[in-house]
Amino acid sequence: MKRLIVLGAFAGALLLAVPAQASSSECADPATAPVDIERTIEDFFDALRQEDKAPFKRLTTPSFYAFDVGERFPDSSLADAVRSALDKGVEINWMLGPMDTKVRCNIAWSQWENSGSAGTPPDVRPIKWLESAVLVHQDGRWKLDFFHSQRANPE
Repeated sequence: MKRLIVLGAFAGALLLAVPAQASSSECADPATAPVDIERTIEDFFDALRQEDKAPFKRLTTPSFYAFDVGERFPDSSLADAVRSALDKGVEINWMLGPMDTKVRCNIAWSQWENSGSAGTPPDVRPIKWLESAVLVHQDGRWKLDFFHSQRANPE
């Protein structure tokens, strides 16, 4: 009998703990997540152009880093590199293609082709990049935790 009481108490505690655990994981709304993620990625590219780093910081996690042009860029150093290039007269134009986005609760990853151009005028040339990002849902919004970009092979 004592064993049944202990087992019942354990089962009751377990049943009470499961909903608490489930609610602490707060998954993003699967119906709106892909649109929100794509908007976040587009805003990320807009933020790269700005001198003010606040928009970039709002769109990235504290552990954010990027791989681009064969280098690792921690924190906001990618934004610094883009801003520095723009200040030197380099023209960078991005046109993000359709995104293939996968969402699992509060983590997502997305891949796309970016067809644009870059260079110092008048030598601005078309370029295609293959890009991807890992995002996390924090504080009610999607944020980039990782970004990767590499030039596609010329066709």
